[in-house]
Amino acid sequence: MIALITFNSSVNINTAQLRRRANAALQASQIQLDNDVLKDSNYYIPKDTGNLEQSSIHSSIVGSGVLYWNTPYARKVYYGSTINFSKDRNPNARHLWFEAAKASKKEGWIQEMKNKYRERFNQG
Repeated sequence: MIALITFNSSVNINTAQLRRRANAALQASQIQLDNDVLKDSNYYIPKDTGNLEQSSIHSSIVGSGVLYWNTPYARKVYYGSTINFSKDRNPNARHLWFEAAKASKKEGWIQEMKNKYRERFNQG
């Protein structure tokens, strides 16, 4: 004797809600990344008056993926490989401060973004 069991099921997926959750999680993870990149890049920034570092905090559009160091001399200092930075105020000062931060922190940035995305998405 063979028993035949049948059943029907249906699944309703609210794609609009999933899309909203995914977008909110993506925005939260972008904010996390921008803040981490600013903090870690400014660790290597040459300091004299602090205006260069402060310009990044005031000029960047956190959450957009666009970060600015907005002083008249920022570009010259960033690319100025021939400039000898004073290490008095920041012993980690160097040109290409974003590249230095990325070389040492990139994997951590990625992990923090993933964590923030998961956390935010699961909050609903």
